[in-house]
Parts: sequence; C-alpha cells; structure tokens
Amino acid sequence: MGYSAPVALGGWRERVKRLSFPRARLTDNELVERTRSGDVRSYEELVKRYERLVGRVIYPYAGRDAAVEDLVQETFLRAYDRLSTFNPEYRFKTWLLTIANNLGIDTLRRRREIVEFNPDLHAPLTRGPDADADEADRARSVRDAVMTLPESYSVPLVLRYAEGLTYAEIAEIIGITVPALKSRLFRGRNMLAGRLEEKGETG
Repeated sequence: MGYSAPVALGGWRERVKRLSFPRARLTDNELVERTRSGDVRSYEELVKRYERLVGRVIYPYAGRDAAVEDLVQETFLRAYDRLSTFNPEYRFKTWLLTIANNLGIDTLRRRREIVEFNPDLHAPLTRGPDADADEADRARSVRDAVMTLPESYSVPLVLRYAEGLTYAEIAEIIGITVPALKSRLFRGRNMLAGRLEEKGETG
C-alpha cells in the first residue's frame, strides 16, 4: 500500500508529459503515426505546418479567399479520413499536396471560373524600402500575367518557383512525368514572358 502514491504520481506525470509533448520537433511521419494512434493534437501540428502551402496550391483553382479557406479545410479533412492509406516510405507533404491538387481540379471542373493569384501569398521579397514601389508594380504585373495562364501551368510555376519543390515532388503531385513537367514549366515561363512583353514589362 506504501507504493500506491508513487505509482499514481508517476501516472499523473506521464499524462502531463503527453499533454505538453513538443510536437513541433517531430517529423511529419512521426506526427502521422501519433495521429493514427488517436493523438488529434499531432494532426493539428500537421495542419499548422502545411495550411499555408496547401492554400498556395489551391488558390489558382479557387480564385477567391473565402473559397480557398473552405478548400484548405476540405483538403485536411480528406487527408485525415485517408490517413490509414498513407505510405510512410513517401513524404507526407507530397501526399497531402496531391490531395489538395486533385481537390482543386475537381473544384475547377465544377466552377470553371477565371483564376488569379493572391497578392499576399505570392508577393516576392523586396530588396529594401526604396525598391518597394517598383517591386510591387512588377509583382502586380507578373500576377496579372499569371492570372491569364491555365491552371495546368500556373500551379507548377507556383510549386517550383514560389515553394521550391523538386521536379519529382511536383510531378507526383500533379500526376505527370518529370520530363513532361519540365516541358510544362518551360512553356509556362515562355507564355508568362510573352504576356509581360505584350504589356511592356520585360527586363
């Protein structure tokens, strides 16, 4: 009976430890595994880690901030429902963005609306206060030009040049081969350059 208090105290300490677990230090796959075991807060960490990136993928398909928010939420709900199918041999980020891209395609097929980029999400870094106005004008011109591109070109451009994903990751996300992706990026850049040239925004 003299051991009951230490045992109870040890159990309490373990519960506190679980509640305050530093999930931000865990890898994606570790968070997935903990989520599968019933730790919902581990999935909340995955959402916090990738919600902005998912929004960037979704935006060219949605074109409205309100729609983007709904589609980001739907992406994470779908991913949660399919978590048992996730193969830990692959990157969770790529798997998640594939779900986001497919949802975006489905949404676009239903709506067939003109797409555009979110200025807040896609504005480039400026080089200093004096360059802010010029950079803002340039960024606006690029966004306006990208807005005219089909999503089959705008999405790869965002993933490659705004997010820095590898060719292999992007190809897996949008479901094409790496050579086909490189060809699409090349054509997309040329189309974008043509749009900018027409507007006198070269150089």
